[in-house]
Amino acid sequence: MNKYWAVVAGVVFASAVQAAEITVMSGGAIEPGIKAAAAAFEKQTGHKVTITFQTTPQMRKRVAAGDTFDVIVAP
Repeated sequence: MNKYWAVVAGVVFASAVQAAEITVMSGGAIEPGIKAAAAAFEKQTGHKVTITFQTTPQMRKRVAAGDTFDVIVAP
C-alpha cells in the first residue's frame, strides 16, 4: 500500500511542475549570441524563452509604458 501512495504522490508532484515562459527584451546587436544561449537554456531546462529585439529608444518607451520582461539586456 505504501508503494501505491508513493507512486500517486510522484505523479501529482510531477504534474505540478510546469515549464515556465521567460520573456527577454534585448538590443539587436547581440541577437546571434542570445538566440544561441536561449536555445541551449531551453534544451537543458524545458523552459520556453521568448525574445523581443528592440532599439534602445524603443526599449525605453516600452519600459516607461509599463511593459515587463523577466530579463532586459540593454546597452
